[in-house]
Amino acid sequence: MKTSIFLLICAVSGLSAGCNSLLEIDPISEITNSNYWKEEADVKGYLTGIYNDYRGLASTTLYGEDRGDAMDVGVIGGPSYSWSHELTAEHGLNWIAFYEQIHHCNMLLKYAPGIGFYQEKNKKRILAQAYFLRAKTYLTLLQSWGDVPVVLEPTESYAQERPARSPAPEMMKQILSDADAAIDLFPETSVPDKNRASRPAALCLKAEALAWKYTVLKSGDTQDLTDAVAALEEVEKAGVELLDDYARVFANDNKKNNEIIFSLYAKKDEFNNIYASTLSVSASAGVLTDKVINKDDIPYTKGLGARHIYAPSQRLKELFGKNRNDKRAATAYIEAVTAEGDVLFTSQNKFRGKVYPDEERYFDDDVIVYRLADAKLLKAELLCYMGGAQVETAIGELLPTRTRAGIGPYAGARDQASVQREILDERGRELCFELKRWPDLMRAHAAGTVDLYGYVPNLEGKSTPLYLPILRSMIDLNTNLVQTEGY
Repeated sequence: MKTSIFLLICAVSGLSAGCNSLLEIDPISEITNSNYWKEEADVKGYLTGIYNDYRGLASTTLYGEDRGDAMDVGVIGGPSYSWSHELTAEHGLNWIAFYEQIHHCNMLLKYAPGIGFYQEKNKKRILAQAYFLRAKTYLTLLQSWGDVPVVLEPTESYAQERPARSPAPEMMKQILSDADAAIDLFPETSVPDKNRASRPAALCLKAEALAWKYTVLKSGDTQDLTDAVAALEEVEKAGVELLDDYARVFANDNKKNNEIIFSLYAKKDEFNNIYASTLSVSASAGVLTDKVINKDDIPYTKGLGARHIYAPSQRLKELFGKNRNDKRAATAYIEAVTAEGDVLFTSQNKFRGKVYPDEERYFDDDVIVYRLADAKLLKAELLCYMGGAQVETAIGELLPTRTRAGIGPYAGARDQASVQREILDERGRELCFELKRWPDLMRAHAAGTVDLYGYVPNLEGKSTPLYLPILRSMIDLNTNLVQTEGY
């Protein structure tokens, strides 16, 4: 059965917002369901659809960048309530798309085991990917809302109980269980297809979850750090390597390169514009005048394909400004300048997309989920939390990305607090606009590295909780939900 049939089944499933059912998700039709799960091709097509949905869910700045410090209002503006930290029960985010994703993972995990495959390893690989995607989705929910309902069965009946929010430690237990299930099921230790989850990607996920567990959930268990570091050391042996040229990591003609562990496929006419389009400028905005002398260097669109809601922030520029020779700065952002040296606006420059024969630029770069530099810098963070001699080891882990950037070894203060701050700054430079900043800042806040209420410009002088509110409309549909503390 082809992928198109899968997409048709998704349509008849009626996954629509505003329905009065478990977590706002309509149950799968019994007639449709009984006619679908018959053969290996059905499972493969269903998994393809899950990836398509996950890409749409992941290609946004809402959960990884908006609440951080790397973006100011752009030429067009219209930033989110998350960016301004003016969140309320009326002005928040809806988690329905996350639970639609979880529902489909649950469907596959329920029905795929009973279907025969020509090769058992192919079934294991698919099940591993479903466990990975469910765990990754729950981790994003945890990082965004804190306690949320844990649902491990597909929504197949209106009679299913409406769940309450599960405590974060319970959620974390499930995330780690799913990550370990994925790690155990993957038949390869390498990365067979960088556009699909793999064992190294699951190891990255496990390490990311354990870092959250130790810092934000305050487990107090140093074994979490040890296990996370061990997972990342396995990743380093999985056949990936840092590229010599930082810009080539993100080049549109160099997708799935040796540094990538897991990325989400995008291509014109299949998935035209990733989230970078909201950080890029359109000529229709009227700012690319004759005064801009470097117009041809700026990744702009002629039509409405770019919206420039956000611009790289002054804070980010200052972060690079600490090391003025940092080669990554030119890749991260580009300033539109006049002959007199005036800066008219700033655009992201990391995801430049591709100009097609119609002379229009499409931001069809792959969405990077995990790459080796991310893993190495997370390892440095975890080692630093261990304290003692491991602080020096953590400093050593900074060397590969700093060397590639041309800024050389870290030469600052070597006490634990200073090194923690340097690792946060280095992740900010290396991973800017890769949807990592808010989770990084949340860990840093919990670890005492920074105080977000004095560090993030839009949080200064406010008491906005660090977790998102539940929309009042969602609580009206499920009275078992209790509002996030502080709203």
